Order: sequence, then structure tokens, then C-alpha cells
Amino acid sequence: MVLKQKVLFTGGTGRLGQQIALIDKSIIMPQRAECDILDEQSIQESIERYEPQIIIHAAAYTDVKGAETDIISCMETNVVGVYNILKKCIHNNVKMVYISTDAVFDGKTGNYHSTDLVNPISVYAKSKTAAEIMVQSYSNSLVIRTSFFGETFPYESAFVDQWTSKDYIDIMAPKILKACLSNENGIKHVASKRRSLYQLAKLRKQDVVAMSISDFNINFDLARDLSLKE
Repeated sequence: MVLKQKVLFTGGTGRLGQQIALIDKSIIMPQRAECDILDEQSIQESIERYEPQIIIHAAAYTDVKGAETDIISCMETNVVGVYNILKKCIHNNVKMVYISTDAVFDGKTGNYHSTDLVNPISVYAKSKTAAEIMVQSYSNSLVIRTSFFGETFPYESAFVDQWTSKDYIDIMAPKILKACLSNENGIKHVASKRRSLYQLAKLRKQDVVAMSISDFNINFDLARDLSLKE
């Protein structure tokens, strides 16, 4: 792929960043020591050094369970860090693409469209929702809601009646990058087709054990339908 615009990517050591680096090595992925999202001056110096037309902001606090007790760290990274990037994008007339999550929805219905109302449940989801709202205040921005596993299914079992539109990172990364480089603004969902978690698991893990939510006394948070629609 030959990019027409210079792109700077935050969070390059993460799962998405590593996969995108395999797709296009011309994308600039500074280390945290060079571009610290909690340091405005560091961000400004990176912008002046690389002169990007687009910043894809993927750096995030992603420990969903940890965020429930480590609220400050989560909010500093996922809210303050996003604000710092947004502020510098506005000041330097750089397009901002923010990588968000399907977790901004409560999962009670599924098949969510980008225009549907959000209802985040966890601390992590609330931090990402707050960041989305900030980013949407800037007309030259795109919020991408998405979700993915690594290249393999990480669990030994999967529910046959829990639904998702997430996919494996090697499938999702090209789709996400294409959306990032589009001329679109606003909010965009990047997802695969809706299917059960078990169906998705079987694509990469043949010995995965099928389970049913109805067989367990399980709270609704574990049985959410986070499938996305465009």
C-alpha cells in the first residue's frame, strides 16, 4: 500500500498497531518516550517532526477488569490522553481518527448502527464514550468503533448463543486501516458479520467446547450482544 497522506499512529506496540505495521511500514509509529499522550509538548514536537496529515489514535488503557479499581489511570489515558491528542490536532489542522470500541453499547439488543444511542456499562466503556464525545466536537475527525481478538481464539470454550461481529486481528486490521484513510468523518463501525462466539471460535480453534448461556446462572453483562452494523 502506498499512502497519499502522511500518517502518525499512537499505540504502535499494541495488537492493532503491530498488525498495521505489517500492512504498511510507511506509517509513523513513535514510541511512548517520543510521543507521550499525557505530555502536550511531546505530542506537539512529534507533529512538528513528522508533519502528519492524519493521526490515528489507538493508544489506550485496555484492562477492562483493572479499570474498575484503577479508575484514575484509565481516565488519564482514555480521556485526558485523547483530549491532549485532540487539542493538538485542532491547533495543527490535523485529521484525528479515534479507535473506539463496541463496548460503548450495553449489548441488550445487538446489531447496533452508528446512530444508535450509547449506554456504556463498565468504567472502561465509560472512558471510551467520554473520549468519543470530545472527538466528535472536531469536524475533521472520525471515530471508529470496532473489536477484535488476536490471531487465535483465546478461550477453551465459547457460547453458542452469545453474538458478536468482532473478528481476528489479521482480518480486521486491513478493514480498520481502510476506514482510517477514507475521507469519512463522524462515526463508523468496522466489523465482520454477526455470528455466535462459538462459530467465530471454531474458525481458528477446532477443539473449542460449545457452551450455552441458558445452562448457567449468568448475569447479563457476560451475555451481551455487541454486534455492530454500519
